[in-house]
Amino acid sequence: MSEPIRSHGFTALGPLHEALAKLRGWAAFGFAILLGAFAALAFAPFHLTPALIISASALIWMLDGARGAARWGRALFMRGWAFGYGFFLVGMHWTAAPFLIDPEKHAVFIWMPLIALPGGMALIWGTAAAFAGAFWSASPSRIFIFSVFMALAELLRGYLFGGFPWNLFGTTWSPGGALSQAASLGGVYWLTLVTLVICTAPAALVDTRDARGVLGRALPAVMAVVLVAFGWAWGAQRLAAAPAMTEETVLLMDAGVPQAEKYQGTGEEVLARYGEFLRDIESDPNDIIVWPEGALPFDLLANNYALDVISAYLGTRTLIVGTTRRSLEGADGVYNNSLAVLQTEAGRAELIALYDKFRLVPFGELPATEIIPFGNALAGILPGAMQQMAKSGFEPGSEATVLFPRDLPPFIALICYEALFPEITRTAGPQRDQAQWIVTVSNDAWFGTGMGPAQHYAQNRYRSIETGLPMARVASRGATAMVDALGRETARGQRVAGDPQGWISSVVRTPLPSALPSTAYQRYGSALFWLTLVLFSVLAFMAWRR
Repeated sequence: MSEPIRSHGFTALGPLHEALAKLRGWAAFGFAILLGAFAALAFAPFHLTPALIISASALIWMLDGARGAARWGRALFMRGWAFGYGFFLVGMHWTAAPFLIDPEKHAVFIWMPLIALPGGMALIWGTAAAFAGAFWSASPSRIFIFSVFMALAELLRGYLFGGFPWNLFGTTWSPGGALSQAASLGGVYWLTLVTLVICTAPAALVDTRDARGVLGRALPAVMAVVLVAFGWAWGAQRLAAAPAMTEETVLLMDAGVPQAEKYQGTGEEVLARYGEFLRDIESDPNDIIVWPEGALPFDLLANNYALDVISAYLGTRTLIVGTTRRSLEGADGVYNNSLAVLQTEAGRAELIALYDKFRLVPFGELPATEIIPFGNALAGILPGAMQQMAKSGFEPGSEATVLFPRDLPPFIALICYEALFPEITRTAGPQRDQAQWIVTVSNDAWFGTGMGPAQHYAQNRYRSIETGLPMARVASRGATAMVDALGRETARGQRVAGDPQGWISSVVRTPLPSALPSTAYQRYGSALFWLTLVLFSVLAFMAWRR
């Protein structure tokens, strides 16, 4: 038998705290799922941060009740898991889209993105809630205890099984806004830790201690207000010093071919559309042109006809393009997901720089057998190109690096999934400090036009905030845009007349913004995250009461 719940503190919130803390069984399980689903609205494309504050604070109150249960470990885990399941289900429902491109073949397996994926990721949050419960207290210390364990869980989520740091709590702040600038100090994981404290602080206003008064209970909320105020003021001051534009001009091009059509036929229609862009869109001889990941549905570097088309129209400009690249090693060949830089020499488009993606998507590009036993069984389940990848996989590149193409400012290349990881842009090889911009190419056509592409774009923009480097981003049927060194969008692709039916092109010609001086995160990495983690742990110990 659990002890009766009696709430004290801020009187107006007492009945709500008691109601949530008293939830048991399926009622608690279902309501936690609803809270997690509501919290997903705090991220792109909505960025309704109050939804995260309400949901996270309500979860704390539910955990208060779970800690008083006879089997408190199980109760805490189930509430944390249910919250995570609702969050990941709503926030990542777009992962079901590839299974609907060929529904007759793959719709039967839609349980994988709608049940297995969110349920598996929620295990991390459930475990964090259970560990936090071992140190739980009715005092305000539980705010710091929960935040510390959840921040560690988010860090783990960024590395486990290759990592999938999607919708980290710190990315609730709209990228390019004042509060998002804090990522330049300690990175997105540090911002996640601070955001957790801010969003859960209101829960400390009510607890089950017999002590009267609200002053002590209000301290976390006051601290949260101060953090937000200072963060906004500092961020606004940083935004006031807008980066200048360089003399370089970048032309971003995406043909916007639907994923279901891309691999039908020989790919000549896709090539023809990009050829029209090269020929017809206004440009200068020194422009840098960028195409998306896997722009053409074949190995560009091995296709002489495609290279002839590019040679005919490229002129003295430079082309940066994502392409699948096949070597002849082994019976079936070895594939890389690559970014190539082409310039015309003696009338022929020639390769002058190459980057092979080294952080591969688990189950999508990385061979499944390297992640879980019996991974090859996924070959008959995953849709389209994913099926081929899961069967044999891509070969990862050696490391992240800075490319130094002739006559171009040095840049860090990121291909799709890699742009989720702050450590890649921070530690991109021994010449990292010479990078002047980031080039991100992606294929967002798999995931429809809803939340998925918008979330991907928002998280990519944090790499510019963290590093102080502008980003040129081209994403097939996603956001094609130029982002300055503060994470602000300076130009966005517009549709070009003449698209085939169902295609949505996106093209923009824009100056390249200048880079900023090295950020604190670039210099010191995750040091501030660990220092703040220790500080919050000390605060939890000082405020702890049984």
